[in-house]
Amino acid sequence: MTKVLHSRPIIISSDRLDDCKEYLGDEFHLMIDHALSVGWSLDEVVVALSGLAEEEISVPERAVTLH
Repeated sequence: MTKVLHSRPIIISSDRLDDCKEYLGDEFHLMIDHALSVGWSLDEVVVALSGLAEEEISVPERAVTLH
């Protein structure tokens, strides 16, 4: 069962997206490093993270809008 964090539409401000990626980057890499340290392969980790993000975006109520 997919857990939806928020059921509102996804609205992305193009001028803030790079800043958000930079802000999340360190924590993202720490999460990857942690998963690697307990035995997951890099391929498994990035595919799992991608799948989780895709599940969050693919909920119909979460249409993505870029402005």
